[in-house]
Amino acid sequence: MESKTTYKVFRFENEVCWKSGLHGTSCAPGKPDLEISNPPEFKGEGNAWSAEEMFVGSVNACTFMTFLAYARHKSLPLVSYESDADGVLDHTEGKWRFTEITLRPHIRVKSKEDIEAARTIIEDAHADCFITHSLSLPVKIFPEIRVA
Repeated sequence: MESKTTYKVFRFENEVCWKSGLHGTSCAPGKPDLEISNPPEFKGEGNAWSAEEMFVGSVNACTFMTFLAYARHKSLPLVSYESDADGVLDHTEGKWRFTEITLRPHIRVKSKEDIEAARTIIEDAHADCFITHSLSLPVKIFPEIRVA
C-alpha cells in the first residue's frame, strides 16, 4: 500500500478599509498598511497601489522569491536580481480581465560558469511559482542573465 504525503494548508489574511473617495488601505497582520486606489485608467489618481499593480506584482514577486529559494538551495553565487513585469488588461467577452503577464528578470551572476545554472533555476522557479499556477492566463518569462 502506498503512503500519501500530507501537506499543510496555509491561510493568508487581508483586510481592506475605505478612507475616502477611491482611496483605502490594505492591511495584513504584522505588516505595514499599503495605500490602495484605482489606477488612473479607472478614475484613480495614480498615487497609491492599485489591485491591478498588486496582481502583476504578486506574479513577479512569487517568481523572484522562488528563484531566491532555489538559488540558495543550489548555492548559486547571485550578484543581483531585478525584474520588470507587465500585465495586459483587456476587455474580452464583455468583461475586463488580464490576458497575459510578461516577466523580464535581469539576473547577474559571478562567473560565466554560473549562467547555465541561473538559467535552469529561473526556468524551474517560473514553472513552480504557485501564484502562476493559480491563474488561467499565460505568464511569459524572458530572463536576461549576465556576468556582473
